[in-house]
Amino acid sequence: MNMNPCAFLILIIPLIGVVRSVTIVRLTVPEVVQTNSTAVVLDCDYEVEEWERLGLVLKWYIDGVHLVYQWIPPGVPQAAGVLSGRVNTTFRASSEPWEAHRAIYIPYPDSTLSGRYSCTVSTFEDEDTSSAPMLVWTPAKHVDLKYWRPSEHLVNITCFASAVAPKPAFTLYTQAPDGNRTEVTVRGGSESQKDGLYWAGAWGLIVWADTPPESVIGCTMRLPGTPHVHTRNKVYHPDLPIITTTTTTTTTTQPTTTEANRHPRPASDMSQSVPNATNKFFDFSGLFGSASEGNAVRASAIFHVSLMWFACVLSVLSAHL
Repeated sequence: MNMNPCAFLILIIPLIGVVRSVTIVRLTVPEVVQTNSTAVVLDCDYEVEEWERLGLVLKWYIDGVHLVYQWIPPGVPQAAGVLSGRVNTTFRASSEPWEAHRAIYIPYPDSTLSGRYSCTVSTFEDEDTSSAPMLVWTPAKHVDLKYWRPSEHLVNITCFASAVAPKPAFTLYTQAPDGNRTEVTVRGGSESQKDGLYWAGAWGLIVWADTPPESVIGCTMRLPGTPHVHTRNKVYHPDLPIITTTTTTTTTTQPTTTEANRHPRPASDMSQSVPNATNKFFDFSGLFGSASEGNAVRASAIFHVSLMWFACVLSVLSAHL
């Protein structure tokens, strides 16, 4: 049977399109890793036609745009960007010379290396890309829980974590002496970031009169995407002084006399609820605003009016000289 040449081309062109000279058959990227807990290997296993090996180039990117590793066989691989100086470039993933340095070996991973890693293998005729995420988490260096009384009727609960990654999520709660647990709504928070680590916190409010003595005040910090959970608890003592904060001064007022208030807590307990002046997160004027903000605005306006008046006087004096 004779086949029409046009019909033959129609059949063969799609087949030509699916024949590839290079293919990534398996990409291995650890999904979750703890900082400096173990070395990690990111492997990009591929197949390449023998006639294409001469033009082979392998590249690794973070988040699709940042080149961090390149190898052009038979040369020496090069690490760049955040991986510069942090990769063992002598590591060999295969005994085959055109696959030897396809993998990235990182002896000491940390949170700055979190991101989506893409491996691109290209030849003169073809290219293939595959990607996967890696999260490097760091447990908090310190987790602190404080409570204090900013007004007659309310108690503030503040939880803070330092030098942690990824960005933590906080849950605040109280647990009554009978075991009944109540979650406290998070009203606000604060965060800063440096070198892949977070300094972050959250605060909420409870009603002073509705919280029984000897209740437990707690905070649970979770690192999203990891199994890490950290919980801090403190026993609640209601005999708290009322602490009002301004930008320059902190005033402590004893609450109205009650049976509980006749027996103030020991100094060691009181220190748990009084703000730590060395920790900017616990600068409570920043959380709730400052009682002197209105005065500051008025003082600023008076200053500017005085400055304008002084300029006018100088202008008049200059005109008469």
